[in-house]
Amino acid sequence: MARPRKSEPRCAQLNLSLTLGELASIKRRAEAVGMRPVHFGRALLLNQAGKAAAKIEPASNRDRMIYGQLVRLGNNLNQMLRHLHRTGDPPPADLEPLLSDIRQVISRYRDDRQNPLAR
Repeated sequence: MARPRKSEPRCAQLNLSLTLGELASIKRRAEAVGMRPVHFGRALLLNQAGKAAAKIEPASNRDRMIYGQLVRLGNNLNQMLRHLHRTGDPPPADLEPLLSDIRQVISRYRDDRQNPLAR
């Protein structure tokens, strides 16, 4: 299934020249609120930084590590499913238990985030 088209796609670019210190500062601030630097910069430019920062509290190192691993798992699963769709092969037998384990990890992570005192 193709990705749905956005009603207003971002097709224009604004290129900025930054010093190494400015770029490092933006990367550090973006990471602190769990955003990619490009999205953080867009939010700053469009005066939406308060909204973005209010939604996402600064991420702990543990949260960043878990998120990074979940992103890697998602990328691997996506590549595998693309291959299966392309070739018509059936999914491997151990895929469903793996997905169940991933769902449990995500659920525990969400529960910890919603109730930090329960740790």
